[in-house]
Amino acid sequence: MFTVQNILAMLLCGLLSAVIPITAAIIYKSKNKTVPLSAFFTGAGVFILFAMGLEQLCHMVMVPMVSENDMLYVLYGTLAAGVFEETGRFAAFRTVLRKHSDPRTAILYGIGHGGCEAIMLVGMSAVSGIVIAFSVNSMGLDAFVTMASGGQTELADTVRAQIEAYAAINFGTALLSVFERTLAMIFHTAISVLVFEGTREKGKFWLFPVCILLHALLDVPAALFQRGAFQSMTVLYALTALITAAVVYCAVRSYRRMQKQ
Repeated sequence: MFTVQNILAMLLCGLLSAVIPITAAIIYKSKNKTVPLSAFFTGAGVFILFAMGLEQLCHMVMVPMVSENDMLYVLYGTLAAGVFEETGRFAAFRTVLRKHSDPRTAILYGIGHGGCEAIMLVGMSAVSGIVIAFSVNSMGLDAFVTMASGGQTELADTVRAQIEAYAAINFGTALLSVFERTLAMIFHTAISVLVFEGTREKGKFWLFPVCILLHALLDVPAALFQRGAFQSMTVLYALTALITAAVVYCAVRSYRRMQKQ
């Protein structure tokens, strides 16, 4: 049975995953009135199309081929994220947002991209968890598992594992998830500035492939953690924060260069 704390923790996680990016976008837009709001929605749209659409289609083909080899799995998974999302970012700056030369456009785009990711991955997962929690508490665990799995033993084990994962959520783990998504949104905002410079400054196209590698690098700790290379969440978040900080530093320098020009 799910406790009130479980449900409230998931509710908090879902709300914060949506409130933080939306609030950030509102505040940034209110202080930078000339920046087009379309940049925010373009960022969100690119994430949905390239990360949730095209990348997932590629995974359906590639993941079964590399899942048995840890090295290939990590290499493919990290590079795929970098290639699809940075290609989408590059294409957006070259097409939909091609007429905007102000680097502040890239910041609002990044908030939209990272914010949509937070809402889709954490917010929607929280909503799903709350629905499952109420269903399990109403029907009972065994009845819900039977209904959700259709009586298939292997699927029933998967459903039980999913329920156990949701039941383990508390306020601490919820806040950690929000912290991780906030870091990701900061990363997306920073790397958007770098890709933007690559599309606006002559001779800076090389920033595009570099950003693909930086994005892949960001996902390496998570991929290694998923494959059991290490078990410490502290190490995972520390490495993610370190890589994000380095990209932010580069983005700040890039932003200042573009402002001067």
